[in-house]
Amino acid sequence: MDQPCAHKRGQMRITIEMQGPLQRFNKGGQPRAELDLEDDLTVHDLLVSLGMDMDEPWNAALDGALARPSDRLSDGSLLLVFPPIEGG
Repeated sequence: MDQPCAHKRGQMRITIEMQGPLQRFNKGGQPRAELDLEDDLTVHDLLVSLGMDMDEPWNAALDGALARPSDRLSDGSLLLVFPPIEGG
C-alpha cells in the first residue's frame, strides 16, 4: 500500500482524528483533518501545537498501535486521539 508523499521536502502529511471532548483541539473543531507538518515531530509536539492542554487525560493510537507522547510521526501516519475509556 502506497502512502501519500509530502508536497515539500522536510514536510509530511498526516491524518489526525480526535474524539469526544478532545475534538475541540483539532483544526476547526473537526473530528478528522489532514495536516501538513514539518518532519520529525512527536505525538506530543503535534498535540501541543494544536493547543491541547497536556494535563487533560488522553490516549492515542498511531497507525493502529497505542502511542506514547514521544512516538515520532511519519508521512502518511494516522493519529487517533481519544479520552480515556471508562466503564465497569
